[in-house]
Amino acid sequence: MSKSPVTVRGYVTSLPRSVDARQASVAIVQDGVEYRVLPRGAGVDLDDEVNVAVEATGLVEEAPDGVLYLAVRGYKALEDAAGEDSAWGDD
Repeated sequence: MSKSPVTVRGYVTSLPRSVDARQASVAIVQDGVEYRVLPRGAGVDLDDEVNVAVEATGLVEEAPDGVLYLAVRGYKALEDAAGEDSAWGDD
């Protein structure tokens, strides 16, 4: 798997632990794309940020089955993310 640096802006959502072999318990969803957060480094802290809009930087890996994994190096909570993700903004 190749790793690419990215910045992801979206909402943190919880994942059932049984669905992920790499033990990701949360994901960040940006424009309908799910980035499963690897439970190491700064990604561990995102377990406490469910339903919060964040901007996270790190390395993304695409698994052979197409699942995207994000190794978070840092993140910040966004004050007002309305309009950042059209699925969450007011229509």
